[in-house]
Amino acid sequence: MNDQQIDKMSGGCSALQALGHDYDHYDPEFALDPHAEFAALRAKCPVAHTDNYGGFYVVSKFDDVAEVLHDATTFSSWPADTPATPGHTRPLIPLEVDPPDHRRYRMIVDPLFRPKAIEHIAESVRQYAIELVDGMLESKEFDFMAEFAQPYPSAVFLRLVGLDFSVEQRDQLCEWAGTILHTTTQGAEHGDVEAQTAARLDAGKALHNFLRGLVDDRLETPGDDIISVLIKAEMPGQRKLDYREILNFAYVLVLAGLDTVTTAIGFSFMHLARRPDLQDQLAADPSLIPGTIEELLRFEPIVHASRTVTERKVISGVELQPGDRVVLPLASAHRDEDVFPDADQILIDRTSDKSMVFGAGSHRCLGSHLARLELTIAFEEIFRRIPRFSLPEDAKLTAHGGQTRSLAVLPFRTWRD
Repeated sequence: MNDQQIDKMSGGCSALQALGHDYDHYDPEFALDPHAEFAALRAKCPVAHTDNYGGFYVVSKFDDVAEVLHDATTFSSWPADTPATPGHTRPLIPLEVDPPDHRRYRMIVDPLFRPKAIEHIAESVRQYAIELVDGMLESKEFDFMAEFAQPYPSAVFLRLVGLDFSVEQRDQLCEWAGTILHTTTQGAEHGDVEAQTAARLDAGKALHNFLRGLVDDRLETPGDDIISVLIKAEMPGQRKLDYREILNFAYVLVLAGLDTVTTAIGFSFMHLARRPDLQDQLAADPSLIPGTIEELLRFEPIVHASRTVTERKVISGVELQPGDRVVLPLASAHRDEDVFPDADQILIDRTSDKSMVFGAGSHRCLGSHLARLELTIAFEEIFRRIPRFSLPEDAKLTAHGGQTRSLAVLPFRTWRD
């Protein structure tokens, strides 16, 4: 469908018209700082169409994104990415499963991630954060993503899954996850769709085979880890999860656990490194940390969700038809000027009852409490021992796009001039 057809049939407009170029959430330059483009879309074309990646609509206003996320009947979660992750032909559990089945699956794992259920790991999480800060102090200047943001949450989550900690294992799993979510493999340059697709497919197969071995081991020797819980779980009607369901479930949990907190920590400390005033406030008063975390999550959300339209729906005057794809950049929704005063400012004392940084509706993030625990401990331990830090003057930042946006590198110094 070309731009004139879109205008005539739906009252919509194209991303190309609004931006002067097409919308591409896998573009590394866009991933690093998409906010000017999101502002243009909100102002000129709140529901914009692009032909990229098979064609989809970009929904950029907070209230419109909220409406989509809360309407699982009209907007299916299958598939959850645009373009769809290659190599799987059935919905990933519970990420791409719609109600009512979605709720049945979530009931199995929700109790494992409630605040009371995860508080027992706080001490071990803190100890690992302390060890990593030791390394930061010794290195003095380093890549923050490699030294802290990636190893910290991934090691925590792998232990929850029931894997003994190993640097080699952690790095391999993170590499597979990065390729699946961001196409980070060397040789799969942005724009080479064939190479990108092949890289994602190979990484997906490798992770699948690894998890198959893990599930087989837990079937023989169950423990008290998440995989073992899935094996022992019963769906309504006393039905056990079958092998494919367990494997599918584990795949999603590992991808989510290895990526989202890493990206949130990375962007948060990028912004803090540019704000000596905020560093001084947090170092002087750690009680400001929880509010600061919420504001930084609002300022730089990382999830770029997708939905499929199941029945005719009008959003902001644009008529969507069954089969249409929509993407929901939370980074745009949370800079919406109509919802957040001074939306482009970091205000650590901001009070707002509107937030979708962990999603909304039935698919709200399962691990939000764990993420907040990890973020809080990370902030506390870094500011306790590294109260002043900065980016090198010649720092070159790069990012990955995709289902989630992530910094690839973050040059970092444990001092500031």
